[in-house]
Amino acid sequence: MTRSALVAAGLVVMLLAPSALSGPVGPVRGGTLTIARPVDAVSLDPHFETTAPGAWIYQMILEPLLVLGPDMKIQPRLATAWRVMSSSRIRFTLRRDVKFHDGTPFNAQAVKFTFDRAFDPRSPGRWASLAGPIKGAEVVDDYTVDIVTNEPYAPLLYSVAMLYAGIVSPTAVQRMGAEFSRRPVGTGPFKFEEWRTNDRITITRNDDYWGPKAYLDRIVFRVIPEESARMIALRTGEADMVLVPAPAQLAAFARDPAFRVAQATGLRVVFTGMNLTRPPLSDVRVRRALFMAANRQSILQNILEGAAGPADGILAPGVFGYKPMGLDRLYPYNPQRARQLLLEAGFRPGPDGIMQREGIPLVLSILSARGRYFKDAEITEAYQAQLREIGVRLDVQFLEWATVFTNVRAATLDYHLFTLGWVTTTADADYSMLPLFRSDQAPPRGWNTWRYVNPEFDRLVDAARTSLAPREREDLYGRAQDLIARDIMFIPWYTTREIAVMRANVNGFVPHPIEYNQGFSHVWIQR
Repeated sequence: MTRSALVAAGLVVMLLAPSALSGPVGPVRGGTLTIARPVDAVSLDPHFETTAPGAWIYQMILEPLLVLGPDMKIQPRLATAWRVMSSSRIRFTLRRDVKFHDGTPFNAQAVKFTFDRAFDPRSPGRWASLAGPIKGAEVVDDYTVDIVTNEPYAPLLYSVAMLYAGIVSPTAVQRMGAEFSRRPVGTGPFKFEEWRTNDRITITRNDDYWGPKAYLDRIVFRVIPEESARMIALRTGEADMVLVPAPAQLAAFARDPAFRVAQATGLRVVFTGMNLTRPPLSDVRVRRALFMAANRQSILQNILEGAAGPADGILAPGVFGYKPMGLDRLYPYNPQRARQLLLEAGFRPGPDGIMQREGIPLVLSILSARGRYFKDAEITEAYQAQLREIGVRLDVQFLEWATVFTNVRAATLDYHLFTLGWVTTTADADYSMLPLFRSDQAPPRGWNTWRYVNPEFDRLVDAARTSLAPREREDLYGRAQDLIARDIMFIPWYTTREIAVMRANVNGFVPHPIEYNQGFSHVWIQR
């Protein structure tokens, strides 16, 4: 499906309560919006944080040259125009008379500083491995800059439009050092005010913003880990909006004229991954058994309750290059066949019902957060029970999201499995296929957390990213996905629906298909 088809297919849906159709003619300025979400940020600097809890906030503070709108079309932001100079160089014309929150002028030198910092081989930013073969930025003059790649790269504009590519104040980074990650300085419509760890982060309107000023005086992002507590906070007025709401309560809130529900079909897949360096997961028969023991349909119906869609791979259907993997056909839910695969791998039932090989029980460890993704803990626990049916004991460890993030980004992962999610932020398969699966992209360099090694796969994704022919790229990515399906190392549970529930007096919020890109500069409160 093409990016434009996201809109044509009606993937952005607004479910409005009846009272939402009435109200003032236009927006009003002022007020505080309190948003409840389940976990705190890891950092407010994209150099260190590439997950939604931080991105929801810093994308209101730091601005990239381009952005992807809710219709998935590229829009100008700090760049006003761009021109393709060659297959490895794009020239950007920058906005004039823009200043960072600390008064530093925005110019081509600031763009170069940001890109040099992110792509410094000695200490690259988290997003460097996601942005393709970007070499860096070259200053043409004060308000003209070239973004240059090491090789032809078809989705370069979409990489530049990632919210991770927000331009930072060189003065602030140099002056603040490590503290910048907790007090970012950009050019955006909001400025950083306060961060109380695991409690709240507050941002305030930038009254000197170069563009249309935000309506809200401030936004407070509250951490409320428990799902039910978030929804209670919304009903009592302690919160005005909930991100990651309780699925079972969505229908009731949609019917209640005091609230409104907004949603968009997302580009994230939530999955349980397998660490191929930890035996016995190096054996594909064991991995296939673990897949066939997973009752994915039951989890979709009984745990997610309509708040998510089915997944058939690591890419969501709205991503360029997506191909259905046919996983239900290849690995249908079949506990009996799963046990047979374990027998073929040399395991035999033990006296306690747990399969064992050479006297060693089949006990696997799994790492998960609680509340980072829709029902991540509940899915992990349900899968634990499903594996018990085939004689596999799953030891679950739930840790705070920041700790989970640190573990999966480490050079060594001391768990057999992990529950995570991945959103294709550029809506182009390159963003996911190469950093997630290429042989040389194991953490901390990339995101190949399963430590998959396949030279044939590497050749396919390398060819796909350098080709400028869309049909050829689609074919190459399709063949690469066929290899992943054969060598299976993850169980995709669902594709997300980006859902927010808010009080009826909150107006102007349009959900974005990319989880990270939820914007609030156009939100206003009816008083």
